[in-house]
Amino acid sequence: MAHVHSVEELNRRWKIFLEQEYQKEAHAGIREYYESRGASVPSCGITPEQEWMRDARELVFLDVSVVAEAFLHHESRRIDEAGCFSLGGVRYEASAALANLEAEIAYDPMDMETVRVCCRGAAPLTAHRMEIGASASKVPAVPMGMTGNIPETSRLLDALEKKYKEDHGQMARALSFGEYGKEAGSHV
Repeated sequence: MAHVHSVEELNRRWKIFLEQEYQKEAHAGIREYYESRGASVPSCGITPEQEWMRDARELVFLDVSVVAEAFLHHESRRIDEAGCFSLGGVRYEASAALANLEAEIAYDPMDMETVRVCCRGAAPLTAHRMEIGASASKVPAVPMGMTGNIPETSRLLDALEKKYKEDHGQMARALSFGEYGKEAGSHV
């Protein structure tokens, strides 16, 4: 088998295989289907291409939303008193109007930002992933004085000590006559 160097090349070779080989060879599944219905099948069989051409029914294209719904995952959850629930370790906010009710959650596992919530007797709604910021932490920080750790310093005492040194430095300079007259010259 030749080495494939890109997705485009793989797709091109797949298309050639389908159109030149697979669609033109008799298919055992088609034979089994007709024989299970009591119909006779030619000895050479029926190819997928012949079966496709034989079927005169028009193609019916499904609405995209119907197809998308078919691939959603569904789980049951109880909505809490605040109108929230957890799914996959993530909190979602639905509605306080659904508090304490059982709901069916429909979601795409590849896009969990929003999910659909369905409760009996209520219109379906979209629940959004909750963003809990740092200021809304469930566990507040414990004050230093309550931890049993002995603080190395105190901001209050440090500030008072600084002020004390400044005040006493000014008083010492005011009472010292050693510098007196040096600033103004030696006219005394």
